[in-house]
Amino acid sequence: MPATIANGIRQNHEVLLPREGAEDPPTIVCVHGILIDSLASYYFTIAAALRDAGFRVVLYDLRGHGKTEQPPSGYRLDDFVEDLAGLLDALGIRQACLLGNSFGGTVAYGLAARHPHRVTGITAIESEPATPAWSVKMAGNLHKAATRLGTFEATAWITARYGRDLARRAKRAARLLAASTLEKDLPQGAVLAPADIAAIACPTLALYGSKSDLADQVGYLRALMPRYEAVVLPGLEHSVLVEAPDRVLDLILGWLKEQRLGEQGSL
Repeated sequence: MPATIANGIRQNHEVLLPREGAEDPPTIVCVHGILIDSLASYYFTIAAALRDAGFRVVLYDLRGHGKTEQPPSGYRLDDFVEDLAGLLDALGIRQACLLGNSFGGTVAYGLAARHPHRVTGITAIESEPATPAWSVKMAGNLHKAATRLGTFEATAWITARYGRDLARRAKRAARLLAASTLEKDLPQGAVLAPADIAAIACPTLALYGSKSDLADQVGYLRALMPRYEAVVLPGLEHSVLVEAPDRVLDLILGWLKEQRLGEQGSL
């Protein structure tokens, strides 16, 4: 996979082009979750199907993740947002629809708030905008990960329940937390005020699992954001993308068609 220097770091990425179609197809940028995730979560689920539907699909590893550079510091939310903006610049992409899973959706909301002209739509899977409550929750989750991931007990439990691949990724996440300021930086970054969230005017589709506490925010965001739609998928928890990729794909493609975001020149 190619790597591009953007926002001062080497970012690993992959661009999937439609097999046939327009010279300048509409673009979807996939943003993965934090710590144990990478662009592979899209590559092995819905990325190829989005390409086959006529989109240029951009996958990339967040800073510190996958094959992207792992600087020792610089892990505030603004850093992740500007990494994405820099990558779009480096790839010559003026506008895109953002598809964010978990923390990736938080990055997508952040880019739409900071650079609204660059984002034509957001699909956020099991995600939320960065708020003071998000910062508190993120601090707790990162501290728990920093103190537990990588231990023998955690590795054995993850291996038994989820397999060796996830256990390897959990160990890598533990090394990232130990070698960087991620745990300290991310909760201390700038957050969005209600007015900032309300100003996100692009169409937004939010997908949640019914067993996830993130589904509780539907009413709040629906009242706040002018073009927000939500779908709660029964029986699912946080890993919606992995647990139900076909259902996620159908919802996204239907929404893109409804919003006319798949038409040439719309992105």
